Amino acid sequence: MPAYDCIVIGRGLIGSAAARHLAIQGSNVALIGPSEPRDRKTHSGVFGSHYDSARIVRILDTLAHNCQISTAAIERFRPLEKETGINFFQEVGYLAASNNPGFLEDMGAQAKDYYPEMETFSSQQLNERFPYFQFPKDVRGIFQAKNAGWLDPRKNIAAQNKALETCGGTVVDDTVVAIEKNEKYITVKTEKSSFKCKKCIISTGAFANIGNTIPCPIDYGVVPHTAVLGEISKEQLPSLIGMPTMSYRLGDEPNKFLYFLPPVEYPDGKHYAKIGHALGNEMEKDKQSLQDWFHSYGDKEKIPWLTEALKELLSSVTFNKFHSVPCVTTTSPTGGNYIDQFEDKRLYALFAGGGYCAKSADELGYISAEFALNNHFPSPYEKKDFTLIYQ
Repeated sequence: MPAYDCIVIGRGLIGSAAARHLAIQGSNVALIGPSEPRDRKTHSGVFGSHYDSARIVRILDTLAHNCQISTAAIERFRPLEKETGINFFQEVGYLAASNNPGFLEDMGAQAKDYYPEMETFSSQQLNERFPYFQFPKDVRGIFQAKNAGWLDPRKNIAAQNKALETCGGTVVDDTVVAIEKNEKYITVKTEKSSFKCKKCIISTGAFANIGNTIPCPIDYGVVPHTAVLGEISKEQLPSLIGMPTMSYRLGDEPNKFLYFLPPVEYPDGKHYAKIGHALGNEMEKDKQSLQDWFHSYGDKEKIPWLTEALKELLSSVTFNKFHSVPCVTTTSPTGGNYIDQFEDKRLYALFAGGGYCAKSADELGYISAEFALNNHFPSPYEKKDFTLIYQ
């Protein structure tokens, strides 16, 4: 039975980052988790939310804590790309557009510390600078040009996994079914094999409380999200070059809190612009409910208005067709992330909350690796801000 200093369970964005940072510090580490299902509609196992080709990257946020974490993570993107030869980050910029003054003020308030180069736009200036968008007349904007845009989560994970193996780590494409413990070792059992380790980090996302991996149920929520992707012909792409990612907030209505990504090439070779809703109500997080959601095409009631919102925003674009996909985000009672130990101090929790995982994963993985290896949180972070809450 292979033995490791540490095993990370969960081969998503933050689990992969944690494993890489453990290996960089000399730990003998294995990263265990299944690959993306070949057929989402018939898959009967666990799912991840990184099965996508574009997620927003930005420093600007309404909370300083999120700005701090994402700034550190984004600084490592280019070095990781150079090391692995896998390009996953596209620096096209990020726009916050809204007629909600409070949202723009909260977002802009953090810029002086984290992105002082922020640009502001009146309604007229917004239309002149970004002519491909059609905004209502009272919408204003703030813009982050550098260290912002989108990343491909699939390629980011591929880069993390390749770098891990370069550092001597092991990637195991398998599903963990149980964790057993004795005084000397932790035994991690998968569908195909078993491994033992001295420490174990559990980073299993929305499926955290399901199965026999987590020692005690934790308090978290799962919010289902629906995204609509509009296919854009290659002939139209030149006129859309430079289009940024965007948070789009109209008024105070939750269904008008949207996010947008510009045309991105997906694995099928076609280019899609994407729009989705930022907020939602929690769903049941039992295995069957989660599987049913990932098997679906999203919320049938949200698909029509998301489609119309995309068509209105890009009114000059002729879409070939539309399709929808499901996704989830995890939430915590604190609104933050969990990086903590369970009662058995050899077991660690690593869970991201609030939909900020893609742009922040590398730093969250670094923090957890420091904590697991050296029993401290790296400056400027404090343990109290990542405390685990049980169900």
